[in-house]
Amino acid sequence: MASGQEIDDSSNNNSSPKKVYKDPDDGRQRFLLEVEFNRYFEDEAFIGYLKYLQYWQRPEYIKYII
Repeated sequence: MASGQEIDDSSNNNSSPKKVYKDPDDGRQRFLLEVEFNRYFEDEAFIGYLKYLQYWQRPEYIKYII
């Protein structure tokens, strides 16, 4: 039994291919940013900060992470 609320989806079907994002520099900029970020792991102050943040793993704090 067909209802009066049926929708014809044939008008919404677009057969044209969707545009895919093409990185203009083939990811070179992203690579440089990631390499620069990795240099933080050579900084003792940053390493200390990461160790400090580990208290968030304790049950009394983890419940606040959303």
